Amino acid sequence: MHGRRAAAPGPVRLQPRRSGPTRAAHSSPRAGSRAPLSPQAPEPRAPRRAHTGVLRPAFSAVAMTFVGSMMIATSVPALAVTASDPEHRASVYAPVADDSISLRPQALEVASEAELRPLTTDGYAVEAAPPPIVSQVAGLGSVAVIESDLIVWPVSNPEKRASGFGPREAPCSGCSTYHDGVDFNPGNGAPVMSIADGVVVLATENGGGLGVNVEVQHNIGGELITSSYAHMQYGSLAVSEGQRVSAGQQLGLVGSTGQSTGSHLHLEMFGADGVRFDGFAWLSTHVS
Repeated sequence: MHGRRAAAPGPVRLQPRRSGPTRAAHSSPRAGSRAPLSPQAPEPRAPRRAHTGVLRPAFSAVAMTFVGSMMIATSVPALAVTASDPEHRASVYAPVADDSISLRPQALEVASEAELRPLTTDGYAVEAAPPPIVSQVAGLGSVAVIESDLIVWPVSNPEKRASGFGPREAPCSGCSTYHDGVDFNPGNGAPVMSIADGVVVLATENGGGLGVNVEVQHNIGGELITSSYAHMQYGSLAVSEGQRVSAGQQLGLVGSTGQSTGSHLHLEMFGADGVRFDGFAWLSTHVS
């Protein structure tokens, strides 16, 4: 079959687009009437302004310049952008090359007229401490008692006393007519203190007629002396047997245990032979 070739399309002419609104080919319809819409007619487009293409690049350049300026202002220290100071200064964030401190040696200047004298070492003597007294205590064995220099009263107010040392009328049934100690009346619950440095050789709540009782051995001027503290409160013992105590250290509290007619401290004192003596008279002459 032979047919005809389709004719080649001719050159297409481009019509320049008008900037203004396109006028309709026909006159505008009358008021109240609608023009029929052609399905092939294009929809009307919004008019464009001729100078829009010029303003957009200018606005973009201004915005980018503003953003760049803000980034520089917030990221660079103030000292780095200061232009008023012509002198070059290091950044405040730069590490310190050398942070060591050099100290100058100290020197003492002495006037020429000053006289320097060496210290003499003559006139000093060293004395050995006196040897301790070693005593044998049942249940403890050998006890070394170091000499004590300080002696104090067993209560804070020694002037308040009930019975002295020596003969007396028996204050209760079973009480002796000869008082082996001295009774202090500082008040119930008052602290009872050791009269000197020493070693506790007895600490019991079952002391018979003495009730709660503590005995301390002392070395006074090389002589072994024992002090006994009786009638203290139950549960007030503050020391134990074999413990070393110092002068004024609390042993217990004033009470009325054992054979007692009221709260008081019964203090007995005796030497190595066990013979009791007047503790108040002895303390009056030995208290520091």
